[in-house]
Amino acid sequence: MNDSENAKRKDRQASALLASVGIIVGFVIYWSLEIQAVREMLELAYG
Repeated sequence: MNDSENAKRKDRQASALLASVGIIVGFVIYWSLEIQAVREMLELAYG
């Protein structure tokens, strides 16, 4: 492989890594907000 192919592959890997991290962070934020909302509803329901 030459240098340009290595650079393209590294760019693709970096893009995939960033996309994966973004998706995982999004899921963590989403579920933490959902858990917080459920706790608030349970507090309203049961005091």
